[in-house]
Amino acid sequence: MKILIFNPFGIGDVLFTTPLIRNIKENLPETRIDYLSNRRTYPILKDNIFLDRIFVFEKDEWREILKKSKLSFLTKVSFFWCTIKKEKYDVVFDLSLNSQYSFFFKTLKIKKRIGFNFKNRGRFLTHKIDIPYYKDKHVARYYLQLAKFLNIPARDYKFDIFLKDSDIEKARELLRKYNLGRKNLLIGIIPGSGDSWDKTAYYKRWPKEYFASLADLLIEKLKAEVVIFGSPKESSVAYEVFNLSKYKPVNLAGKITLTEFCSMVSLCDIIVTNDGGPLHIAQALNKKVVAFFGPVDEKVYGLYPGGGGCIVKKDVPCRPCYKMFKFTGCIYDKKCLREITVSEVFNLVEKMVN
Repeated sequence: MKILIFNPFGIGDVLFTTPLIRNIKENLPETRIDYLSNRRTYPILKDNIFLDRIFVFEKDEWREILKKSKLSFLTKVSFFWCTIKKEKYDVVFDLSLNSQYSFFFKTLKIKKRIGFNFKNRGRFLTHKIDIPYYKDKHVARYYLQLAKFLNIPARDYKFDIFLKDSDIEKARELLRKYNLGRKNLLIGIIPGSGDSWDKTAYYKRWPKEYFASLADLLIEKLKAEVVIFGSPKESSVAYEVFNLSKYKPVNLAGKITLTEFCSMVSLCDIIVTNDGGPLHIAQALNKKVVAFFGPVDEKVYGLYPGGGGCIVKKDVPCRPCYKMFKFTGCIYDKKCLREITVSEVFNLVEKMVN
């Protein structure tokens, strides 16, 4: 059997599919499993030992080509269609929640098209589960439900990230370059996260001045080495945290690749982050993690059952306010996150250290 898994979303969503991948491989070891992801999440999958091939589909790149030339766009579509078609997949897991993609897979004559029927967008799927949206349980468990269409049981495996020894050694070299790794405690902080929310990402983030104060406490009281991580889009908020900090932690936001970030996280003792991809990377790498949750429901997008870590939240009446895959705004200036104090977070980290 040849299986294709398609997930066009972010880092967290892709990691949520890894228990499903492991279940398929465990129960159907001779099955070939390929993956279709976007360019940003490719590094998360590229060394996964359960995958045979990874295709990259970057929607924004296709849009840019279409703007410049319809002929170039049609040529690219045709080439991509032929590339996937010649693989002759028996099954596709379409996790896009979008009828356009499931129609595309139908034109490829993939007989078994598995996914979710959200707002009747699963009309081109052959096997589907009706959902209003993800709620009450972790997204990874929704994905695991789809295993029933292959007649296999589903077990709660942890998220998977596989790192090469060479990647780990490169991360050690980076630590030496920035004079890190000399002490017994290395803590990573991620004041950004939530790239997919774009302009509204602010509402997912613990205040930057709190992160700066926390970094100072970790350095002063725990004698920790603190590193600020973040994507290129998060460089500005990371720089603000750096400027607000008295002791100036090392700021690597926007300076390292995603693979280097994963490798460096594997060498950290504790990660403190907003809700988003870095949380799930840290959990996949078995790190102790402190994660802030505001608008988003931690039962759905938080720690996967069995994973280590601590969710920090305030149960104000209006949260979670991210529902039906939409954030409608906040009239309280993210009160749910502002009420999480620096001292209570420091105490949690201190307990983890002890």
